[in-house]
Amino acid sequence: MSSFTVDDFLKVDTYLSTSREEHSGVRQRIMRHLHHDTTSRDILLFLIAFRILNALSIRTFFQPDEYFQSLEPAWQIAFGTDGGAWITWEWKHYLRSAIHPYLFAALYKLSAAISTALSLSPAYNAELLIASPKVLQAVITALGDCYTWKLGQKVYGSRSNEAWAALALTVCNPWQWFCSTRTLSNCLETTLTIIALYLWPWEMSSDATEVSADVSETSTDEKQLTTLRGSLLLAAVACVLRPTNVLIWACLACFAFLRGATRERLVLIRETALCGSLILAISATLDRIYYGQWVFPPFRFLYFNIAKSLAVFYGRNDWHYYLSQGFPLLLTTSLPFALIDIYHATTSSASFPATALQSTIRHQLATLTLLVPFALSLVSHKEVRFIYPLLSPLHVLAAKSFTEFFLPAISPVSPTRRTPSSLLRRLLLFSLLGINIFIATLSTQYHQPAPLSVLSYLRSQYETHYLTQPPQSALIPQADTTMTIGFLMPCHSTPWRSHLVHPGIKAWALTCEPPIHLNNSAAARAAYRDEADRFYDNPTQFLKTHLGSPPRRKDILGSKTPQEGLGMGRIHETEGAWDGKEGTKVWPDYLVFFEQLEGTLKGYVGGRGGYVEGWRGWNSWGHDDWRRKGDVVVWCLRGEGESGKKKRIREMEAK
Repeated sequence: MSSFTVDDFLKVDTYLSTSREEHSGVRQRIMRHLHHDTTSRDILLFLIAFRILNALSIRTFFQPDEYFQSLEPAWQIAFGTDGGAWITWEWKHYLRSAIHPYLFAALYKLSAAISTALSLSPAYNAELLIASPKVLQAVITALGDCYTWKLGQKVYGSRSNEAWAALALTVCNPWQWFCSTRTLSNCLETTLTIIALYLWPWEMSSDATEVSADVSETSTDEKQLTTLRGSLLLAAVACVLRPTNVLIWACLACFAFLRGATRERLVLIRETALCGSLILAISATLDRIYYGQWVFPPFRFLYFNIAKSLAVFYGRNDWHYYLSQGFPLLLTTSLPFALIDIYHATTSSASFPATALQSTIRHQLATLTLLVPFALSLVSHKEVRFIYPLLSPLHVLAAKSFTEFFLPAISPVSPTRRTPSSLLRRLLLFSLLGINIFIATLSTQYHQPAPLSVLSYLRSQYETHYLTQPPQSALIPQADTTMTIGFLMPCHSTPWRSHLVHPGIKAWALTCEPPIHLNNSAAARAAYRDEADRFYDNPTQFLKTHLGSPPRRKDILGSKTPQEGLGMGRIHETEGAWDGKEGTKVWPDYLVFFEQLEGTLKGYVGGRGGYVEGWRGWNSWGHDDWRRKGDVVVWCLRGEGESGKKKRIREMEAK
């Protein structure tokens, strides 16, 4: 065995010292990545908890599409065509991709399986089916919030105050609290868009050529290709969901083609074709399964809404709508900061030390926020949610001015923290936060809660009086398990099967199918009246024609068939008029309408004594649709609660 000399020890020591110096940078980078990953995970977990609280606390109604373009077809997929879902005209004419509903259909299936495994009661099963889509959308929204922060890090630096400001702006935004956790396709589109923007290889359209010293050019190219594919896949899904999303990616592609090298252009074309084809194949397969034939919804969507101008059927807006209403609604109190930074980014007047890549991202994001609303303004029908995918980029842009204005006033190390100007800025910051909280609370708790709370009431009535109701008297056997509801309201004023839930609830409502069968004649379309229009043109005549004479109190109490005497049965007479179908309707057990209609109904129905008021719920202080003004009112044939039942039992026994 050979000896180990002093020279050998010195050589080993020299080698270890050299190795420590060579690998110290690697260790530092690993620690930074670990710290960053831990912070990202903690932020994401906080955001998930925050958005679940957000989703479950919302009590108000916003847009019918939240239910009829996602949850209703999802219910049909999960529980079959006899499940009672209301399938609107867009699905009957192949305008919508089935990707979004299949997401919630899988969740419905899972929730139903959990409910069965746990032997949940019908009431708890209903609550689970209502809550589960909200929780899923909350997780999706939390991912969007997290990637808004990550994009802020890419623009301003991983440890920058501006990145944290972007996160604060999205968390404290009242529009986000009001809309982001709703099951609208626009909300999923927004999350997909911000993640895709984060993954987008901005280097392709940037003058930046710097490469980290410890990363080879080959590995950089591989990483750029991977992120490009991820971005394009998500962008393709967003475009299938909402074809107008293609405007965002057309803008970015133009930047890449104008500034990128020939090789990068060819790569972009190749990867766009591959990723787009993959997503289209998946979408086409799902659509084939759902519709039963090969269709291409994005084309049908553009054809019906633009070529046939059916979007106009749902309203026209001024050309400046997105500027005068869209941006203010989206941004609320952060609007001034966003406008300032859009100006700075588009004029290249950056006031912070930015790299070429960071300047490129800001410039292109700012350009997007101008060009996309401009293009959408060319269409007559406009809604703020159509530009919703731009909100996260706007938050990232607004973060710079927001930080520059408020940070000196709140930073503990700022030399100007105690000046009068800083005190005013702190007061302004707290005032803006208070305004945001006020708007968020008002819009999610007090403006239009009745369309949701009335369905909770109706479900509880079914669970109490129809589903598990024992006999109350020898004259009144156990009630039938089918409850009927009629909604004399503008169409889609409430959710449908996703909140009615129970298959034993049969319901009809006024419809509002657009004039698909008419040509493009403006006169013919102007004269067209849907079923809801015909009802509100002359409510009394409509009721006489479509429902006949209202029930009388003496007929109800004197009925030989107790179930019919309590408003039960007779649903076989109009099997085709339920769940959003036109046709002759029957007087239901429960009649639901807005307070604006109460006087008319009292004049035609109330005098006969067949219905009594069972429930009334606050809706709003005012509404831009005169048909939806006032409380939501429920009249019922059974009476409401135990007191109503016992009174009717005594009256029948007295006979």
